[in-house]
Amino acid sequence: MSKTQKGEKSDKIDNIVGMLMEYEKMTIDLMRKATDTPVLDQYDLNAPYAKARIVKEEGQTKYQIAEVQLGDDEKRKLKEIGELLIEELDVDIKKLGTNDNAAAYIRKLVEKIIKNYKIKVTPDSLDRLMYYIVRDFVHFDKIDPMMRDPWIEDISCNGYGIPIYIWHRKYESIPTNVIFQTAEELDKFILKLSYMSGRAISIAQPVLDATLPDGSRIQMTYEKEVTRRGSTFTIRKFRERPLTVSDLCIYNTLGAEMAAWFWYIIEKQASVVLVGGTASGKTTTLNTLAMFIKPNAKIVSIEDTSEIQLPHENWLSSVVRAGFGVTGEVSEITLFDLLKNAMRQRPEYIIVGEVRGAEAYTLMQAIATGHGGLATLHADSAEAAIHRLESEPMNIPRPLIPTIDVIAVQTRVQVGDKSVRRMVNVAEVVGLDPTTKDVLTNDVFKWNPKSDTFVFYGRSYVLENIMKRHGYKHEEVMEELNNRRMVIEWMVRNNVRDFKDVVEVIRTYYLNPQQLLDRVKREKMEPTAQGAPPKQ
Repeated sequence: MSKTQKGEKSDKIDNIVGMLMEYEKMTIDLMRKATDTPVLDQYDLNAPYAKARIVKEEGQTKYQIAEVQLGDDEKRKLKEIGELLIEELDVDIKKLGTNDNAAAYIRKLVEKIIKNYKIKVTPDSLDRLMYYIVRDFVHFDKIDPMMRDPWIEDISCNGYGIPIYIWHRKYESIPTNVIFQTAEELDKFILKLSYMSGRAISIAQPVLDATLPDGSRIQMTYEKEVTRRGSTFTIRKFRERPLTVSDLCIYNTLGAEMAAWFWYIIEKQASVVLVGGTASGKTTTLNTLAMFIKPNAKIVSIEDTSEIQLPHENWLSSVVRAGFGVTGEVSEITLFDLLKNAMRQRPEYIIVGEVRGAEAYTLMQAIATGHGGLATLHADSAEAAIHRLESEPMNIPRPLIPTIDVIAVQTRVQVGDKSVRRMVNVAEVVGLDPTTKDVLTNDVFKWNPKSDTFVFYGRSYVLENIMKRHGYKHEEVMEELNNRRMVIEWMVRNNVRDFKDVVEVIRTYYLNPQQLLDRVKREKMEPTAQGAPPKQ
């Protein structure tokens, strides 16, 4: 081995060992403090090694992670085993496939090291050591317990020496007891996250959007090139169980009547743009509405980072690729490139994760030629969405705006003392005023903040156009909407919320609607299941 290789390996060992040992600085004896600190909530995250504790400390709600404790002798052995593990590790952990495979490989290698180097460890002690070794080598290091918490939506680190903040579905934005103490420690962790995502971050390219192996979306910055407090990251966690229309109705994000309306117009290939601010739940609702697409329809989705989850077999998922080289232009594949390519594949539906640039014009052309379209856009109203589409860098000509059928606005609002998501407005783009050339819209549904209900305004131009195009009678369409509303209400009342179960209900409706409707009418309606999460 050359001196350079030895030096590089030594640096790598120092880095990994530093990360392995950092927990020693961070471990807090929460059990000792529990008698003085009111505990609002606590639950296991990775039993019996880690649990979450929500406490009230100095008037502030905080999220604390309590992990299994190590004695001084165990800490020394952890350092020794960590150094030897780096020396013995001869494969790229990512190439082992699943995390379970990687964890099994690491465990086997650690047992071999303990045997070969005659390290004396009791079974209980080895169990605790294995937890930290696997946590740091295979999983997400000190934030791993948070990544396992189903109540957490976002994890944000704003720099070193600052508590990591989370967005908790029950307690909203709260600080944690996890801190990256030094710039060096945080920088190393950022490099680890970029490695896990399969994308590169560096001083030359200090900003990165990527997807982690579990599907979570991450945005990172490196060192102090663009963020003064040092490296940062924000993780938008991936849901293992995608939300369904039943969930959104239970949460009252939208109503059953509204959901049935969306179901019908999406089946008929209407184009829908979901707009809202950051963390308003646009992508979640997009996923939910896309489940209404017919099971065998050809779908192409296009995204910056992979977030869309569909049950359809005939679905092609496309993700942009960053360029290589100093300018980043070599082999770069943009949303615009992917959308142009999608048009050659004869899709029935095109889904764009987020419209923000030149691809908007191609999407409008695709919709104008009869393709169904679903997309999200950052805006706080239908009017603001139209203004964004007409402005730089999208530059959509006004005559193309009416190719959009529906602009649905979703946002976070306060209902009592809770922050919740609501579909506050569903507006149709009717056309252009012949005199002023202003874009004309029609409100179909609006959220009533006083009653926390959704009001149907009585007329839908999209439905009228569907009737004209297909020769349907008004009574036929109203009956169809009512049937779908009954199916959705039946799922809600019978707690049919699992992704696969809801997909099967929708599939059954398309294949044999009368069979499902007979069941819905025959079965006794049960009360909505209690215990649904109080937050989205």
